[in-house]
Amino acid sequence: MKHTRTVVAALALVPVLAGCGSLLGSEAAPDVVYQLRAVDAPPLAPPVAGELVVLRPLARPGLDTDRIVVALPDRQLDAYRGSRWSARTPDLVQSLLLDGLRARGAWRTVLPDRGEFRGRWVLQTEIRDFQAEYASAGAAPVVRVTIRGELGHAPARQPVASAVGAGEARASSDRMRDVVAAFEAAYAQAVTKLVDALHAGALQVEAAAAESPARPANAERTPRTGASNASNASNAPTP
Repeated sequence: MKHTRTVVAALALVPVLAGCGSLLGSEAAPDVVYQLRAVDAPPLAPPVAGELVVLRPLARPGLDTDRIVVALPDRQLDAYRGSRWSARTPDLVQSLLLDGLRARGAWRTVLPDRGEFRGRWVLQTEIRDFQAEYASAGAAPVVRVTIRGELGHAPARQPVASAVGAGEARASSDRMRDVVAAFEAAYAQAVTKLVDALHAGALQVEAAAAESPARPANAERTPRTGASNASNASNAPTP
């Protein structure tokens, strides 16, 4: 099966959320599997101290699938026939985030959430857009990727920084290889903006913590102890 078919031939007629249908006994050719590469971006300095745990991203309805999603003008979601990602979109994005964060040196240690380690920082993301959008059949699509990130800090694990990274790229043609290249370009734009903003937010949190003076544990008890001693001394009988 050639990869260069147009969208008219490539659009599947089955909604992307449907798990129906079977290839048993059919002569359908196997799907062509595509993967995306990690982002090439400038290193970030200084690295944030502590471990960052990257949670599996959340995804808006219709995007938690391994199909390559298509958005049509009438608000329908569809998918390319015979093509799919190497993993479900949230797993694919999580793997790319791990590789990208490690390559840029934003945090000293970057870990997935599938291990037994706990991090000082936690990153939860939401995939809002990850689709090829068509204005008309046969035209080259615009790929749109939008990822929102919430950065949490131990021990409270409450969000301390949030950001949205968005990117879009028009495919050079309505061919599968060019559409995948546009996904790669749009993802690179989105995740670069996201990581830059979250890294800056984490550095601000660390700077604020370093500027806060440490309060002695017995700061409140000392005055009361002194007052009590003074009272006892004034009430003591005169020898």
